[in-house]
Amino acid sequence: MPAVISRSNSETARQLDHQLAQVNKNLHRSIALGAESAVRGELTDVYLECSEANWDGYNALAVDPDSFALAKAFLMALPLGTRAPSAGAHPDGQMSLEWYSGPRRSLTISFDPVGDLHFAALTGPSRACGTEAFDGEVPQILLELIELVS
Repeated sequence: MPAVISRSNSETARQLDHQLAQVNKNLHRSIALGAESAVRGELTDVYLECSEANWDGYNALAVDPDSFALAKAFLMALPLGTRAPSAGAHPDGQMSLEWYSGPRRSLTISFDPVGDLHFAALTGPSRACGTEAFDGEVPQILLELIELVS
């Protein structure tokens, strides 16, 4: 299991942080509660299907393992009850997650192997796009966009 990042100062607080991280991990694995569990298998399947160059027949790059790892970490960081996205891959070697509710209600997040999240959204008549760093917590703007398109 990966190390738990803790901002706590005492050993007791660090142990509690670790226990809370375990509880959170188990809740995310619950099919009824976590988006991560609903899409984990799909994400892995896409990664395996796209792990060799030219997977699309048009010279696509193989999906980068760091992009795959970042997408998994992002799923684990989503709040419980978040609608599950669909998993995909881009020809540039990045994994992606997409929330789609209709032609003018969608959000796609691509996972740059260096740790950046590139996103593009249609929210009715409006558009949003940009890049956010991922530090283990889902950036607020992405939570808001997920809510808008769900």
